[in-house]
Amino acid sequence: MAIDRLSPTSTLIATLRAGVRRATGEGVTVAESGGSPSRPPSANPRPDVAVLRRQLTDLVRDEVIDDPATQARLRPRVVRAILLWEFGPKLREHPEWQPMLESIDAALAADEGQRRQFAALLADLKRGTQAASSPD
Repeated sequence: MAIDRLSPTSTLIATLRAGVRRATGEGVTVAESGGSPSRPPSANPRPDVAVLRRQLTDLVRDEVIDDPATQARLRPRVVRAILLWEFGPKLREHPEWQPMLESIDAALAADEGQRRQFAALLADLKRGTQAASSPD
């Protein structure tokens, strides 16, 4: 059985999900019927991943992504886009919205592995912008 490697986007989204769940208190609940853990039902299904990818691609389109200062500037914008895609615009109304954003950004900035994954995500998104703009 083959296990596919997670893409940088998938890894980042998983990290952000965990951070939001810790910050908002959302998490695993015990289902009344069987006592097994389950996720709380979501009010709105997530939009298509292609929508998120287009948003993120637009963020990096005209950026020089190899520059650490540019990566640091883009990181909170990318985190914001992913969180809003994942949890919806109502997340902005949560009293911990801004501290949560800052906390996730700081956690990503502090970890070398996360910085490398974020740089790989930006490179992947940048390749997407170049492929889309090149004539076939």
